[in-house]
Amino acid sequence: MEHADASSTALGLSVPVFDGAYHKWLLTGEELAHIAELLNVDSSAIIKDSNIMNRERAACKSCGKFSGLDDLVHNALALGIHTPKFILNVLQNGPQNQSPGHEIQCSRCGEMFDGPFMWMGRHFHW
Repeated sequence: MEHADASSTALGLSVPVFDGAYHKWLLTGEELAHIAELLNVDSSAIIKDSNIMNRERAACKSCGKFSGLDDLVHNALALGIHTPKFILNVLQNGPQNQSPGHEIQCSRCGEMFDGPFMWMGRHFHW
């Protein structure tokens, strides 16, 4: 496992914000490349560099990958919840509505991450 004993905050992958009530997930180069591949676009089309979530990133119990924006994109596409065009618009212009909390699956190995994740909506500066 990649990061079995370290938190995403300690590794610089997320930053507590709003007095620690939420976490800003910083988009890594690996996530950016994966999202671009999933959406079939050049990575320069994705101008987002972070997103505000209800919790710190979680480490996958199976492969050690930390939950990320690429997992949210992968899940939305795999389940047919959103189209690539819709997702790219959100990554360029921000979320238009509050997203409900949901479970996400690791896009690397398919294991479910523990607990619900919620992308905090447009009323948060992202």
